[in-house]
Amino acid sequence: MSSVQMQCTVCGATYELSPQYFCPRDKGELRIVYDYPAIRAQGTFHRESREKQETIERFAALLPLNRPDRVVSLGEGHTPLVRSRRLAERLGLRELYFKLESCNPTGSFKDRQMAVAISAASGWGRTRFATVSSGNAGVSLSAYCARAGTQAFVWVSEDTALPKRQQIQVYGARLFVFPGPRAHGVGAFRAFFNGLQDFALGNDIVPMVTARRVNPYIVEGSKTISFEIVEQLHRVPDRVFSPVGGGGLLGGLWKGFWELKAIGETDALPRMNGVQKSDYMASLPDVAAGRALGAGESEPLDGVWAWSAIQESEGRHWSASAEELDAAQGLLAREEAIFAEPQGIYGAAGLLKAAAAGTLDPRETIVCIITGHGLKDMAAAERFLAEGSAYPPVATVHSYADCREAVRT
Repeated sequence: MSSVQMQCTVCGATYELSPQYFCPRDKGELRIVYDYPAIRAQGTFHRESREKQETIERFAALLPLNRPDRVVSLGEGHTPLVRSRRLAERLGLRELYFKLESCNPTGSFKDRQMAVAISAASGWGRTRFATVSSGNAGVSLSAYCARAGTQAFVWVSEDTALPKRQQIQVYGARLFVFPGPRAHGVGAFRAFFNGLQDFALGNDIVPMVTARRVNPYIVEGSKTISFEIVEQLHRVPDRVFSPVGGGGLLGGLWKGFWELKAIGETDALPRMNGVQKSDYMASLPDVAAGRALGAGESEPLDGVWAWSAIQESEGRHWSASAEELDAAQGLLAREEAIFAEPQGIYGAAGLLKAAAAGTLDPRETIVCIITGHGLKDMAAAERFLAEGSAYPPVATVHSYADCREAVRT
C-alpha cells in the first residue's frame, strides 16, 4: 500500500489521497490510514518529530500531506503543558497537567486542524473554503485563508459570541449569520451543519466543518496534540479529559495515541474521558445507540467515533451543566491562572466531577485539554463574575489614601 491512504469506514474500500470527502461507492465516511509497519521500520516519525521545528513538519510521517512544499502554517502547536499545583493539591492528585490549546495563534485547537486540511487542499490547488461554526473554527479558517491568500466563507448562528464574529471579519472572510437556536430552535443550526458538505462541493468549495464525516483531512490535525503530550511528558498519560463538541477532537486524540503505539513510539494507551455540555448536543451514548434527537438537541457529527474512543480506551463519558461550567471556569482562573472560554473548559468540568465522584486514582498522570481562550467570550466571563462571591468588589478611588483600608485586609 501507499504510505498513506483513505479508507471507507463502511465498505472498507481504500483510495489514494485526493480531494474527495466521502466514499464514491456508498457515500461512507472516510478515514486516513498509514503504513504503520513501514513507518515503524524506517523510524521516520522518530527522526522528523525531533529534528523539525514546525508542528506539521515534525509529524509529517503521520499526516496526509500530498505537497509538503505547500504547507500553510501560522506556527500552531508547541502549546504549553502546565503542571497543576493548587488544583491538584485540592483534588488529591499527584500529577495533573493542563494542555493549553488556548495558546495557538487564533486562541484555539482548531488551528491545528485548519493547518493540516488547508495544507492538503492547497497541494491540489484549491483556493475556496467554507465552514459552519460555533465560532472558533470560523475564526481559524479565516486566519489560515488570509495566510494562504485564499477565500473563506463562514456561517455562524446569531448566538455566536460577538468577539468571534468580529475576528472572522477582521481576517477578511465572508460572514453569513443565520437564526440562533436559543430563540429559533435548532432547526437552522442542524440544516447548516448537515448541508455544508453538499453545498460546498456543489460550488467548487472545500468543506471545512471540523468533523471527519465532512472532511477526513481536518481531524488529522487533532492528533498532533497527542504527539506533543507524549513528547512533553516523555510517556503516555494514564488518563485524558477532553471537551466533546462534535466529537472529532476526542476521536483525533485517541487516534494519535493509538498511532504512536502502532509505530512503536509508545507501549501504552490512556483512558479517554469525553465531557459534553448537558442540554446542548445529543449525548454520545444516545448517538451510539441510534436514538432519535430530542427537540432541542443537535447531533455531534463525530459522536459515534468519539464514543468508540471512550469504549476502546476503557474511559468514561461525563456531562456538565452550564452552572458546573461556570464554576470550573472561575476555579481554573483563580487557582491556576488559566482563563478558558466555556467551550474550552468542558474537560476541566468533567475532571472536577470525576474527582468528586471518587473515580480518580491519585497516583495517575492526568492531562486535561483546554481548547479555547477566555478572551473569545467575555460575556460568559461577565456572567460568572457577576454571580461569583469569590471575587472582591471593584472599588472607585481618587487617590492612594482611599486604598489604605482595602490593602490592609
